[in-house]
Amino acid sequence: MVFDARMLALANLIIKVLLIIVVSGAVYHAKKKNLGIHCTIVRSAVLVQIAAIAGVMLPSLLGYMKITNTGLIYIEMLSHHTIGLAVIALWVYINLIYLGIVNTRIKIVTLMRLALLLWILGLLLGLRMYMQIYL
Repeated sequence: MVFDARMLALANLIIKVLLIIVVSGAVYHAKKKNLGIHCTIVRSAVLVQIAAIAGVMLPSLLGYMKITNTGLIYIEMLSHHTIGLAVIALWVYINLIYLGIVNTRIKIVTLMRLALLLWILGLLLGLRMYMQIYL
């Protein structure tokens, strides 16, 4: 079975929507002070995110950049990927704080909310790009 770019993009989009649902469950556990479950869910979700970036999104970006590197879609694509990488960087930073390796004056919950906001923003931008390219 051969997978084309559109099928991979759709599979990736479905994974992202499922990840947002899963992360919403993690937020619920955080509010209930079940931090162990919360951390496990978020760590698992980010690992799936990293795998999706490496396996689908990066090859797709590189392939698309060979075709065109101008226009609004190009800027949106670079913004989308930059936001995604910022979420990964924030996740690493949050984990370093949580493990006591790094100290910060910023409340960890503020950083967590920023990471979630950026993740949702990246999802919405990715959904917009999917609709522009494939619909």
